[in-house]
Amino acid sequence: MDNSDIAITLVLISAFMHATWNAVVRAGSSRFMTLALVDGTALLICLAALPLVDVPSLQVWGYVLLSVVLNTVYRLFLIKAYETGDFGQVYPVMRGVPPVLVALFSYFLLHEHLSFQAMAGVLLICLGIISLTFVRRMTAHRLRPILMAVGAGVFIASYTVVDAKGVRASQTVLQYIIYLTVFQSIPIPLLAFLKARTSFVQAIRSHWRVGMLGGIFYLASYGLVLFALSLDAVAKVSALRETSVIIGAIIAALFFHERFGWRRMLSALVIVCGIILIKVST
Repeated sequence: MDNSDIAITLVLISAFMHATWNAVVRAGSSRFMTLALVDGTALLICLAALPLVDVPSLQVWGYVLLSVVLNTVYRLFLIKAYETGDFGQVYPVMRGVPPVLVALFSYFLLHEHLSFQAMAGVLLICLGIISLTFVRRMTAHRLRPILMAVGAGVFIASYTVVDAKGVRASQTVLQYIIYLTVFQSIPIPLLAFLKARTSFVQAIRSHWRVGMLGGIFYLASYGLVLFALSLDAVAKVSALRETSVIIGAIIAALFFHERFGWRRMLSALVIVCGIILIKVST
């Protein structure tokens, strides 16, 4: 397998894990507390792994700190979106915005150029993802979570480009993953502790298993993506990662009892066509 094949495989595995940990957050009675448990688990794992890697250079520290800010704002948008919206609509929007923005950012900031086939694949994946949001008729009540999801998508695209530069500037992929996760996993648990200490302690006691599962999947998911970013074009990796919406649509239907009909099947087919185009362009 060449680097492109490895990257595609890693990203598709990551897509499954990403949809799963997002479903864990959405299913929680308190999205804020559940996300705090997810981040807390990732924090503990990476703190234990710190001795395995060297301290990053000043340049890498800059990328880490910027990514922490972007990731924290993304998480706040994520919480608001899941508090008021259906998983089957919020998740596709949140994941559908980044590929287009990342393609633009990587072109202007990273000077990456995609072939016509690869760009067509990115656009098809975006089209399929966005179309998933129109399975149900849009109303004023559903507009707010959609806007929150768009906001989350903007920050996903931003930190993806920052992390692509950061992981390439690091000594190793593992170094960046560990240091980034340690610092980006602090704000939400800290806010949860300061905001409602008693509720946070109760959430740990009652739902630590769910938080641990979500944290492991979250850490593995983004770790695989960061490794893939070091192997292939950022826009391609970002677009392929958004295939997690297919898994998300299945989760929405099976676990949240949301509608899954021919429109979502058609959207999934469009996404698969986009994956094929990206694959044949390599």
